[in-house]
Amino acid sequence: MNMQSKESAAPEPMPMASIETRVDSHYPDGVISMGIIMELFGMAGGKLSLMMDGDTGLGRAYESVEFLAPAYQGDYLRVDCRLLSVGRTSRKRSYEAWVVARQHGVGELPSHGDILAKPILIARATGTAVVPLANQRGPATQRKSA
Repeated sequence: MNMQSKESAAPEPMPMASIETRVDSHYPDGVISMGIIMELFGMAGGKLSLMMDGDTGLGRAYESVEFLAPAYQGDYLRVDCRLLSVGRTSRKRSYEAWVVARQHGVGELPSHGDILAKPILIARATGTAVVPLANQRGPATQRKSA
């Protein structure tokens, strides 16, 4: 019996963009608004679109959004946006928001804080953006599926 081993190349990792920022709250308990997290998803998605298409694109829809833990006044967040698939004009993406440094409840002074050894996942989502054909001018144009 002749058995040939088939070597399969590891799939190329999908592109990802990240942003980091400190967040503020206008609520008395110091919790930040869910809308701020959604805005940060849009910013990270716009950065990914610039990387892939040379255009910021337009948010089309979120298929799912989950808020898993609170973020507080003074937290530093990292938001990641990863490309999942590329269509002719659509780009399906996943989003994650992480607390990477925290001031809330740390130390005796309001300026005290800690860089977290293990970031806290506070929100995740999947969504689709659209980059009109006329606006596309980047590497995703070589990756499009039929």
